[in-house]
Amino acid sequence: MPRLAAVALATGLTLALLSPGTAFADEAEPAPPAPAAPELQLAQDVLGGETTEAVDGDERDATMVLRDLWLARPTMSAAERRSADALLARPTIPGKDAYVSYQPDTPTSTECSQRICVTYVTTTQDRSTPGWAAQVLSTMESAWTREVDELGYRAPAPDGDAGGDSRFDVYLADVSNQGLYGYCAPESAVPGEPARAQAYCVLDNDMAGFAKGPLASLRVTAAHEFFHAIQFNIDSREDQWFMEASATWMEEQVAGEINDNRQFLKSGQLGTPSQPLDTYSTDLSMYGNWIFVQRLAQSFGVDAVRSVWQRLDASVGKRNLWSLRGVRSYLRSQGAAWPKFYSQFAESNLTPRRSYEEGKTYRATKVARRLFLSAKRPRASLNPGLRHLTSHTVRIKAARSLPRRTRLVVNVKAKRGGAADPVARLLVYKKSGKLSRVNIKLDRKGRGQQRVSLDRRKVRKVELVLSNASLRYRDCGSGTAWACGGRPRDDDQRFHVVVRAVR
Repeated sequence: MPRLAAVALATGLTLALLSPGTAFADEAEPAPPAPAAPELQLAQDVLGGETTEAVDGDERDATMVLRDLWLARPTMSAAERRSADALLARPTIPGKDAYVSYQPDTPTSTECSQRICVTYVTTTQDRSTPGWAAQVLSTMESAWTREVDELGYRAPAPDGDAGGDSRFDVYLADVSNQGLYGYCAPESAVPGEPARAQAYCVLDNDMAGFAKGPLASLRVTAAHEFFHAIQFNIDSREDQWFMEASATWMEEQVAGEINDNRQFLKSGQLGTPSQPLDTYSTDLSMYGNWIFVQRLAQSFGVDAVRSVWQRLDASVGKRNLWSLRGVRSYLRSQGAAWPKFYSQFAESNLTPRRSYEEGKTYRATKVARRLFLSAKRPRASLNPGLRHLTSHTVRIKAARSLPRRTRLVVNVKAKRGGAADPVARLLVYKKSGKLSRVNIKLDRKGRGQQRVSLDRRKVRKVELVLSNASLRYRDCGSGTAWACGGRPRDDDQRFHVVVRAVR
């Protein structure tokens, strides 16, 4: 579960600090140590950050940090690789870092099923109990049953004899002291499949101090982290935002009644539509965007998410698409278009009560601008600029001074080049309670016009939804946190809009 990265820790090298005037003229000032790889610094920070306060799920996930460390390991120096190996190692490995490791010579115990083994200690700070270990085993088995047996995802890769045999391994340790619920770490590539990895998980030894309580916290953590282990055996290099969004969505499938993931909605596009969908950062938007995965599942069925992950499969000979390319490919197989689906997702967030199974508990997206058209001011214009994968909503209402049978004319001109995907749609909220959705078809030059009723006797309001659905990136794989690891090409989608009230 999430954990926020604070400041980077020192690299483990000591920098001599000299007071002014203490160096002799014939002595060279000591050179500062070379900075460690950023992935190594961040992993040290996340696993080493101690906290005395109970956390409430508002911090950053160590799993992705360790995933990035594992991927970056081949590019590191020998000293950095040794530090990385210590951070990636299981708690039982001698020489592991001091952050999440059992004290040397501490006896371990296990609770095992045919598929999973839970390892724990009964002494030291990491101590747990046989009863809690059995509860963890049962909970992880439930996650496996739901995610693999029922939903049909590929099981985590067998780990050979690591941990004693090929069963999936879970370790219990006092990771809440570092502000963590738990994490999963990739350990080695699947033989013959360099993009897939086997993994193990570490969960907190008692889940004490979390707001939802031990059992509820355990259930959502097991659902979330186990799905990361599944993801690693599909494509360990997949886009971070989608790995987190779909793992947070999986909590809904395994432990939906707990609703721990609702706390993140304000950080995703439901609460912040101006933040790109594929954002991966410390603002937690990737967790809040589980609602995008939910929109996909509600539109096409829960199996749609697995079908997308099958398109992301990085096994040798597979298509190995990246997150939203996989979504677009799936939509095409269903006769649906990506730009319209993305716009409909933005529209759904304006009306969550109508659009989501549990939407009555969600706070609707706030509109970006409000316009009141009157007899004196029947016309208005605006020129918003949208970043990639964002939306902008304008609410339009009629003043009392407008006559009956007034109609709204909306003219849109959008910058359109290459495969850019600007979308403009109207939502007409009628006083009868009905909602009409009207598309503004844009021609090849990005121009379009639409007329709808603005009669105050019949219409409460009209909302214009503008979307930048662009999936164009340059330099994919260059190491950014955006989709495909590239740089968005359409981060300034301009719209010129003119609205008029006419008879």
